[in-house]
Amino acid sequence: MIDVVAKSLYVAEKQLNEAQIQYTVIVTRPTRHISGLTEDCFYVIRQQFHDGVYHLVAAAKMGRESVKC
Repeated sequence: MIDVVAKSLYVAEKQLNEAQIQYTVIVTRPTRHISGLTEDCFYVIRQQFHDGVYHLVAAAKMGRESVKC
């Protein structure tokens, strides 16, 4: 089993694709509009493995972390 929690969504997807593992992604977004969010601003906050598929939940970096995005 591959642990991708706390990794960027980009890195997690790359790692799962290389291992040829099926996955789904649900991306949560802040209720307020934050312009300029890119794919490297999301990281995995939850993962579940069910029926051979990884189910990932990703969220945007918030606060000071989002300045780098």
